[in-house]
Amino acid sequence: MLFNKLSFLNYFTNVYNAKTFRQIEYKKVKYLIKLFRPVDVGIDLIRIGSKNDGGYLIPNLLDNVKYCFSAGAGLISDFEKDLEKFNIKSFIADGTVSKVSKMLKNYNFERKNIHSYNHKNKININTWISSKIKKDELKKSIFQIDIEGHEFESIHSINDELLSKIKILVIEFHGLELMGNEFYNNIIKSSLEKLNLYFTSVHIHPNNSSGIHSIGKLKVPSALEVTFLNNKFCNKKNKIKKLPHNLDSKNVIKKNDVYLEEYWYK
Repeated sequence: MLFNKLSFLNYFTNVYNAKTFRQIEYKKVKYLIKLFRPVDVGIDLIRIGSKNDGGYLIPNLLDNVKYCFSAGAGLISDFEKDLEKFNIKSFIADGTVSKVSKMLKNYNFERKNIHSYNHKNKININTWISSKIKKDELKKSIFQIDIEGHEFESIHSINDELLSKIKILVIEFHGLELMGNEFYNNIIKSSLEKLNLYFTSVHIHPNNSSGIHSIGKLKVPSALEVTFLNNKFCNKKNKIKKLPHNLDSKNVIKKNDVYLEEYWYK
């Protein structure tokens, strides 16, 4: 059978379960990387949680933090357990597990997944927040979001008034190897531009579970952990001298680590 070019491409992708899409301009991918780029705001970072997966670097500004909102905590609760040392109560939402770690003492668990709407085992992120604390108390909160790709939906749907009050925000972004796709690029762009209205990226760390991928000349991790600090606390912004940070470590011990090129932070 004779194939034209399009037929052959469709045949190839179906056989090998590959992904194809029209590549967008190099500058648009580089712009997204710039939106992720962290800066040094003159505040030391500390590690909260596990030495590996489930641990994150955050600014050492927990003195006035009273609440943690964890979306997608799973069965690993080292992050929330560490925060209990600072007398921080955790509100946890995760519909993929029936309970959380027995280690936790000061928490509230909701067996629902965070989304942009309410239905059965799904809960709108604004509904979840508003049902736990008053909006003025959000200035005493830290958010941890690891919901396997639904982070973009939640960022788009969260009310700006609520978002702007959060002190520290930690998000694991997934599927970034698709940022060369025009549709996906727009989703990531609008998410980051919204976050950058109120927050500054202060740390990034690639999760080594899914490796690193090439988009043209650029190297992009599939999953990236990003720590944001509310702009109210960012009095200065200097370039990061090096990554990884001394407190960074591999998420998955048995897998090779992945490293970011300098254009991610310089």
